[in-house]
Amino acid sequence: MAETVRPIVTIGLLDNDEFSLAFLERAISELMPEARVLWKTVSGRDAVARCLDAQRSPNVLLTDMSMDELSGLVVCRTIRVQTARVMILAVTSFSLAVYASKAAEAGAQGIVPKSVEAPIVDAIRAVAAGGTWGEGFQTSSEAHQRLSGRRLPRQFLLSDREAEAMNLCSRGLGTEQIAGEMQVSVSTAKTYLTRAIHKLGVNSRGQAVALWTGAAEDER
Repeated sequence: MAETVRPIVTIGLLDNDEFSLAFLERAISELMPEARVLWKTVSGRDAVARCLDAQRSPNVLLTDMSMDELSGLVVCRTIRVQTARVMILAVTSFSLAVYASKAAEAGAQGIVPKSVEAPIVDAIRAVAAGGTWGEGFQTSSEAHQRLSGRRLPRQFLLSDREAEAMNLCSRGLGTEQIAGEMQVSVSTAKTYLTRAIHKLGVNSRGQAVALWTGAAEDER
C-alpha cells in the first residue's frame, strides 16, 4: 500500500539565536518530510515584513518569545492584527506557563518548548491544519477577528534607522557607541533615539527599551 504523502507545509523561523534556528530547521527537515522551511531570520521586523508579503509568507511561523529586538509577543500581535493567513506557533526555552496566556492573547495558535523535537513537529502539523496547540488558544481566523481593527504596536511606527538605534540601545550601548555602530554622528544618533522615544510614547530611554523589547506592555 502506497504511503500517504502529506501536502507541503511552508515554514518561517524567527529566533535571535542562530543555534536555535539551526536546531529548528534540522528537526523540521528530518521529522517533517511534508514541510519546507522558506526562510529563517533573527529579526522580528524582518519576519513581520515577510509574513505580510503574499509572495514570501509561510503557512506557519515559528517564533521565539524572548528576543533582544522585538519580543515574540509584539511580532505575533502585529501579524495577527493584519492577517489570518499565517498560523503562528510560539516556542520558548522558559516554562510554557510564562508565555502561554500572553501568546494566546497576542494571536498565536499554540506554544511549545524549544528543545523538544517531537512536540514541535506535532504542533506544527496541528496549527498548519487550522487547529490549535495547548489550552486557551484560538485559530488564526478567530484571533484575527478578535484583534482586527486594533492599532499596531507602537514599535512598528519607527523608521528602519530609528529601529536600528533602539536595537543597539536595548543592548546597553551608549549614544557614542550607537553612533559608531551606525556610522553616523553623535548628534544624528541622538536624533534617532529622541524620535524613537517620542514615537513610542514614553519619556526616557529606559522606558523606551522596556517597551521596545516587550518587557513593558503597550497600553495604548
